[in-house]
Amino acid sequence: MTEKTRRFPSPAIDRSFYEDLRANRESFRLIRTIDIPKTSGMGFIVKRGQTARIVCSEGGQIADVDVFNADDSSEHLWANQTLNREGAHLTTFSRLWSNMPWFRPLMTIIEDTVQNVATNPGARHHIILGAHCNPFYWLVATGESEHPNCYDNLVNAIAPFGLGPEHVHDNLNLFQKTRIDPQTSRYVTEASDVGAGDYVEFYAEMNVLMAVSACPLGSGRYAAELRQPDTKSLLARIYETGIEPRTFEYMPAVSRA
Repeated sequence: MTEKTRRFPSPAIDRSFYEDLRANRESFRLIRTIDIPKTSGMGFIVKRGQTARIVCSEGGQIADVDVFNADDSSEHLWANQTLNREGAHLTTFSRLWSNMPWFRPLMTIIEDTVQNVATNPGARHHIILGAHCNPFYWLVATGESEHPNCYDNLVNAIAPFGLGPEHVHDNLNLFQKTRIDPQTSRYVTEASDVGAGDYVEFYAEMNVLMAVSACPLGSGRYAAELRQPDTKSLLARIYETGIEPRTFEYMPAVSRA
C-alpha cells in the first residue's frame, strides 16, 4: 500500500488560483481593522472574496478561531475532518472544511508568515487538534473559578450576531506551537516562534462569521498553572480582493439521497 492510498481522500485544490491571489496581495484594499484586546474575543463578518489577516502585532499570541457560514450558522468549521484532510497543523493552501451535510471549504489560507524553528519532532504552529480553554480548564490549573478563558471569549464574540453558547465549536488554535508526545500521546504546547507583525491570511470562500479569542495563555510559553501570562492583543484586518471565489464542486458529485 502506498503512502498516497493511506491518506484521507481530499479533493484537489486549484493551486494556480490561490497563487494568483497571493501574487495580487499588494492590490488588496484594506476596508476594516478590528482590535482584539488581550484576553478578549471579537466577532466580525468576512464577505465572499474578501480576506481576513489575523495579526500578532505585538508578538506571539495564541488566537482561538471559530468560523461559521454567515448566512446559515448551522454550517461551521469541522475541526476533526479539517484535520483529516489538511493535517494537524495548517498553513498556506490549507482549507477550513465545514460540517455535514455540506463538507466544503469555508476559507482557504493564502499566507502564513510564521517561520517555524525546528525544536522537537512534529512541533509546528496553527493546530486544528484540540479546542478552546474553558472555565474548567483554568479551575483545574489554577483553582480560580472566574479566570478569563477562550470559551467565554468566543461566546461573547458571537452573541452580537444572535448566536448562543451552544454554537461554539472546536476551533483552530492559530499561532500556537504544539506537538504530540510520542511516548505519552499527550498534547504538548511549546513557546511560539511568532514575531511581531506575523500573520495568517484567510480567503473567504463564502460569507463567513469569524470569532477570534486572544487566549489567556498568551504565546504558550508558560504552563497555565505557573500563572505567568504573557498575553497580548491581536489585530484582524479585512481586505477587499476584487477576486471572486471559484465554485466548489465534488467530482464526481456525491449523492445524499
